[in-house]
Amino acid sequence: MGKVMSGLLVFLAACLLSLGGATNAADIVATQVELSSSEKKILDWIDARSDQILAELTSHVAINTGTGNLEGIDRYRAILAKDLQHLGFATREVASKPLPVLTCDGGSVSVADHLVASRTGSKTNRILLNGHMDTVFPASDEFQALSMEADGTLRGPGVLDMKGGIVVMLNALRALDAGGYLDQSNITVLFNSDEEIGSLGSRPLVEELARQHDIGLVFEGSRENRLTRSRKGLGQVRLKVTGRESHAGAAHEKGMSANLELAHEVVAIEQLTDYERGVTVNVGVIQGGEKRNTIPGCADAFIDLRYPTVEDGEYLLAAIDKIASTRHVVNPNYPGLPKTEMWGLLHRPAKQPNIEVDTLIAQAMGLSQIIGEPIEGTIYSGGGTDGSIAQAVGLPTMDTLGLNGEGAHSVREKTSLASLVARTKLAAVLIHRQIELQRAPE
Repeated sequence: MGKVMSGLLVFLAACLLSLGGATNAADIVATQVELSSSEKKILDWIDARSDQILAELTSHVAINTGTGNLEGIDRYRAILAKDLQHLGFATREVASKPLPVLTCDGGSVSVADHLVASRTGSKTNRILLNGHMDTVFPASDEFQALSMEADGTLRGPGVLDMKGGIVVMLNALRALDAGGYLDQSNITVLFNSDEEIGSLGSRPLVEELARQHDIGLVFEGSRENRLTRSRKGLGQVRLKVTGRESHAGAAHEKGMSANLELAHEVVAIEQLTDYERGVTVNVGVIQGGEKRNTIPGCADAFIDLRYPTVEDGEYLLAAIDKIASTRHVVNPNYPGLPKTEMWGLLHRPAKQPNIEVDTLIAQAMGLSQIIGEPIEGTIYSGGGTDGSIAQAVGLPTMDTLGLNGEGAHSVREKTSLASLVARTKLAAVLIHRQIELQRAPE
């Protein structure tokens, strides 16, 4: 009776936190839990295979899967498909159309196919597991392999974001399969190939699958041993400025500098950052001109937006559009120039606290006290995941179930062997409990 009451109090606390809209929620209390004999066997299975799990992570990290490395992702996807097929999943590949890009060079960006794997059984809880195959490290990057230090620290490209999370997921499923717990389960696995560029091609697929399931688990990495409870929304904007080329010395007055126009716009755009409102704008990439002695005829910029609400995101798009529509460089001889074109998209919704997810976080915190690598609480993150997309269409989605570490998107990216084993155990128990959860028919 005491355990039931404890769980009920945690659930009610989570409800109050969600209704209150709290974002930090460090006061979510760990559920008091005990492991069943079946769950202890699952953990023993994982402990006995820690060496194989590390070897698998090493092999995954060694395959470069930068978003633009289609060949590398194709190779990686084939390995993942085979692994899931061995677990009884039916697999299929889903293509995305090339994405047009507004730049001086023009053209489009192609992304590799995505992988969907499914097991359809009689269990009532439909579970969506999500991870992404791509990393931010191109094939030309020097950071290409996993290394382990004497204290168990693991370093490598994507070891945290998110090859580690994929290995956690796969081995959690293997542990469950070894015990027969995948029998009659209702699980879909989605591995997309373009998460690092905003899931611009795979978003319709994420939304489609989210609507078909009851709970979502995302295997992004965590930091400071805290799970992410809520997230900012993310947007991206591209600007292309067309000026007029001319000789920088003999005919300077006949030119219209696209660089100068873009510089004025960048200064104005950067001033949209408002820390008190939680809004940030970053002009991350600027390109323009071709030669030192030529007035530049074209310049472009790639801009990142972060915001707490959709209204804030829409405000930023409108404000940037107004800046882009205002000419800052004037030459009466060329009244139509410079001309600025804009493409903008709020590609990830803000992820708000959710009652069912809060309950899962409390359960995960309690389990981690027993399993190891204790989860200390939650954070409000400015980073985005596909969990934000899934939850925005109605799927309660818990993310950051991958490895704990730091330095993602840099040569400092690292995690640990202890986290690899502990998070695999935690994922296995959480998925097991979700498989066994009975949902009332709608």
